[in-house]
Amino acid sequence: MFFIVLGVAFASAAWLRIRSFGVAGPSAPTVAAGTNSATPSSPQVNAGDAQPLPASSRMDDVVTSPSQTSTAAGRTRDARYEQLLRSARLLPASANATPGAGGNAPIAPVPKPNPPSLLDRVVKPIASALGINRSNASSAQGMAKPPSTQPSKGSGDEGATDPNNPDNERDEDSDVTPPRLLAAEFVPPVVQDGEMTTFTVAVTDDISGVKSISGVVASPSGAQQGFACQSDGVEGSNRFLSRLTIPKEAAEGQWVVKYLSLSDNAGNSTNLVYGQNLPPTASFKVVSSASDSKGPTLKAIWLDQQAMTAGEKNEVFVEAEDDKSGVSLVSGVFVSPTKQARIGFGCRLGSNNIWQCPVNPPSCLECGGWQLEQVQLQDKANNMTTVRPDNQLVAQVNLNVSGKECDKTPPVIVSLSLDPQVVSNAEGGVIRITAEATDDQCGVASLSGVSMPPANASNTRIYFPFRQVTEGGNLFVGEIVVPKHAPSGTWTIGWIQALDKGHNLKAYSAGDPVLANVTFRVE
Repeated sequence: MFFIVLGVAFASAAWLRIRSFGVAGPSAPTVAAGTNSATPSSPQVNAGDAQPLPASSRMDDVVTSPSQTSTAAGRTRDARYEQLLRSARLLPASANATPGAGGNAPIAPVPKPNPPSLLDRVVKPIASALGINRSNASSAQGMAKPPSTQPSKGSGDEGATDPNNPDNERDEDSDVTPPRLLAAEFVPPVVQDGEMTTFTVAVTDDISGVKSISGVVASPSGAQQGFACQSDGVEGSNRFLSRLTIPKEAAEGQWVVKYLSLSDNAGNSTNLVYGQNLPPTASFKVVSSASDSKGPTLKAIWLDQQAMTAGEKNEVFVEAEDDKSGVSLVSGVFVSPTKQARIGFGCRLGSNNIWQCPVNPPSCLECGGWQLEQVQLQDKANNMTTVRPDNQLVAQVNLNVSGKECDKTPPVIVSLSLDPQVVSNAEGGVIRITAEATDDQCGVASLSGVSMPPANASNTRIYFPFRQVTEGGNLFVGEIVVPKHAPSGTWTIGWIQALDKGHNLKAYSAGDPVLANVTFRVE
């Protein structure tokens, strides 16, 4: 009898309170985002929870402000629930805590409750209508509470580890994710040879912002043309544009973006490839009345002098032809006897359709027979032909070089040091890198290198050149410019290339002893 009387009492109180607040009236005003309220509110959708759009979307398919909708019945229900909550007494703040704005917290498993008593079955619906949370009251009497999924301040969990960070650190200032492609297309998608089309992409980056977008388009015949995208100039826009002029007599058919490179201001980058992670809209069709799909043909090549002294001038002559658009570029490379040095040359068109190519080797270099390694020919439609020693015309071209100083050994890096060894990624910083390098004869010409973040942290790379401290000296100094939002952790020197004045080159990798223990930290 006691339970029934108690239930009737609660029911009467609930009816009077609900009636006094007019449930059927207009909905209660919504609490503005950021308002501090002790009462629970309806779930919020975080911008970071939106699903990424497929890269196959065209520009007009890109949604920049996704919204949530609900049915009329749902809205009425929410309004009624909101009013009931506002009429209830305030609960302790800990009972109404909601996950932070950074995203929804994971839900911990809840212990299976005991079967409800008769009192629970009678009173719980009434208590719910009044906004009274009986589960909190019951927990004070010994019921199990779900374990907290958020570390409390001062609990010792402030440095929660990230399995993707080898240094087991979590740093909100670190940007370890490259930019993301949302959409890509050409306008117009069909273009006449000699005319222009515009490549438009939508790209976003989570923290540091997009720095550069570049790539290469390729014709059905393999002709390639590079491009770089610029912002469309609209504030807050994520669109980038590049205007491409198609060569006259270009190969007819479907041209595609062979690859697209996206980089952010923290140094993260990604390369997208057509047919793998670039959409079909990253292509356009070329219509041509005189389509040229074949590269030039090498007809003959010879040296002005078969033998020479280092420091003297020589010349290579090339005869090439193209079936339609005509030859536009000719270049080549000689390789030293030990294949550690190379000398390149470019050509200009001379008389009788013969290309003339000056060769000016330095006065100090490796002596012996330098073999013609390759010749590259390109026509006006961008079709390329590369001819190597498997072609008899190239194989027979051998240059015999002699001299007083014959250097076939690349430079040696003796030591490497960094100062400072710790920088912050909150604002970025500069690390001075000092190298001591020697060369046995010709002298060191240049040093350059790259620094890398912790393994698996990101694919960020920071490239840096060196400058010689004093002319002819052995000390070289470079600057590693660590950008804002660079990945935190221990960075290493990935490699350093050392080149001497005789064009001998050696690449030192991270495993070489002189580089192995040279590290710095980003915090």
